[in-house]
Amino acid sequence: MEIKSGKIRKVLLLFPPVVNARFTNNICELPLGIASLAAWVKDQVDVQCLDASEQGYHHQEPFGKGLIRFGLSDEEIIKRIEQIKPDLVGFSCLFSSQFPIIRRLAEQVKKLYPSIILVAGGTHPSFLPEACLGTSKLDYIVLGEGETSFSRLIEALNKDGQAMGLPGIAWRQDDAIRINSNVSYLNDLSHLPFPARELFPVENYFRINVPMQSLSRSRRNLAIATSRGCPYRCGFCSSTIHWGLCYRTRPVEKVIEELKHLKDRYRIEEVKFEDDNLTADRTRARELFKRMIDERLNLKWNTPNGIAVWSLDEEMLEMMKQSGCYEITVAVESGDPWVLKNLIKKPVNLQKTREMVKVIKKLGIETSGYFIIGFPGETREQIMNTINYARSLELDRCYIFIFTPLPGTPLAKMAMESGRLSRDHNFEDANNYFLPRLPLSEVPPEELLKIHRRAFWSINLALLYKHPIRFFKKYWNSLKTHPEYVIKFFRAIFQ
Repeated sequence: MEIKSGKIRKVLLLFPPVVNARFTNNICELPLGIASLAAWVKDQVDVQCLDASEQGYHHQEPFGKGLIRFGLSDEEIIKRIEQIKPDLVGFSCLFSSQFPIIRRLAEQVKKLYPSIILVAGGTHPSFLPEACLGTSKLDYIVLGEGETSFSRLIEALNKDGQAMGLPGIAWRQDDAIRINSNVSYLNDLSHLPFPARELFPVENYFRINVPMQSLSRSRRNLAIATSRGCPYRCGFCSSTIHWGLCYRTRPVEKVIEELKHLKDRYRIEEVKFEDDNLTADRTRARELFKRMIDERLNLKWNTPNGIAVWSLDEEMLEMMKQSGCYEITVAVESGDPWVLKNLIKKPVNLQKTREMVKVIKKLGIETSGYFIIGFPGETREQIMNTINYARSLELDRCYIFIFTPLPGTPLAKMAMESGRLSRDHNFEDANNYFLPRLPLSEVPPEELLKIHRRAFWSINLALLYKHPIRFFKKYWNSLKTHPEYVIKFFRAIFQ
């Protein structure tokens, strides 16, 4: 594709509608990915951002068995593109289930406005560039970490009218798909500007997330990322590979500066640390928590992506509590030692985890836990070991997911090599962690679903039975302001 030199003056970065399980509440967070990308290129071009999940939060429609899509309709998104008149649209594909939406939008945009350059980035297209380019009207795919490659793409398009051969880019050439997988990663994250949150209607996120008050202490909360990647190589996780198999951290001083900025500009009262592993570097983590205490930020915070429990000790937990931490999510994944060691390859000691959870609870910090069942080849006994272990921890919240293979991950490759997963699997239902669709474990999908539902609800409803006051206090705002979410909750129980 050729365009006139200097044509890319206006860029639209678009976060598509989100696909979710029908019985779960729809969580809408300001997309840090495109906010960070916008901050990086805003001196090159006029950049605008559109979060379709936020703009159309109250619009939802069926999206296959057991799924809904929430966000702007395709027609409304096309209208927004027509109003903005961008020279380039960059689609963020955070979840594989968003790619069918991107594919449809790309086809409509090219039909109506063939001169607009269409680019996609994110985990799914980064791992499956040939499939994504081969089945869509996209022009380019940005692989892995996007800042450097996307900036070079814009520069090349403005200089030469084409960007073939750039590192970290996939493209079409003479009916073939070419890939230059030499992604450029930022070694020094101190140069990262703050995400361009000012390009989003931040107050609207505060309003629409009131129903999710049970997952936070304050309505005025935003997310922040203080690092990229993770030093561990869990078999089910795509994040480590996406970020270049290297764990990098932002300077603590920069993090404190951004937290102050969020307090001053947006009057936040709470922050969510979106790091894949906030405490992986124990020395840095202690420094961060100490600075938060010394600076008297008075921000409540939690870790929605989970924390490696083996990185914790009582001294660090006390600092976390003092700095504002009110909830810790421990990412245990499995209660079976063999599965942890041989499938997930995660250095979790189950007995030490049990002891650390007791310390967390003793300090008055709420505890949540992440568990996964249905791994490739996992037996019924191993699945029940996980469920029984999760129940024994008596967590405040317990999330049990059904294993879903993600593109590029070791467990997905293992499932393909064993014949449990077809090699041409497109992964586009990979956001449904509650409905087993593939016969990967030794337990048939229908039975696995029954096991999962019984375990999920019995463990979490134990909180209601044992601590009814705590339960209703936690969910009061949802009950009071959005009864439709309560109806949805109990309908799911009876289903």
